[in-house]
Amino acid sequence: MANINLDSLSVAELGKLKYNIEHAISNRKQTELLDVRRKLDELVDNSGFTLQEILEAKSVRKPVQPKYRNPENSENTWTGRGRRPIWVEQALNAGKTLADLLI
Repeated sequence: MANINLDSLSVAELGKLKYNIEHAISNRKQTELLDVRRKLDELVDNSGFTLQEILEAKSVRKPVQPKYRNPENSENTWTGRGRRPIWVEQALNAGKTLADLLI
């Protein structure tokens, strides 16, 4: 990269340099964007899926094993994620701890 002493440039020269830089950035973005588009088109063509199917695809979450069980009804379980179920709140209010509810 060329070392340019900006302090030695006039306002007009700095303006021209700024214009050239902005023009170069714009051209580079367009070139890189077209390159990404070409790669995406190639991936889509080789995938067997349509672009719409790919864009609508959602990742599949693996099920999380329950961590807590209701001692009064073993069918009620909780993974420990998200909002606490009512039965957990009731057990905690009754003096139990989360450790008491561990599976």
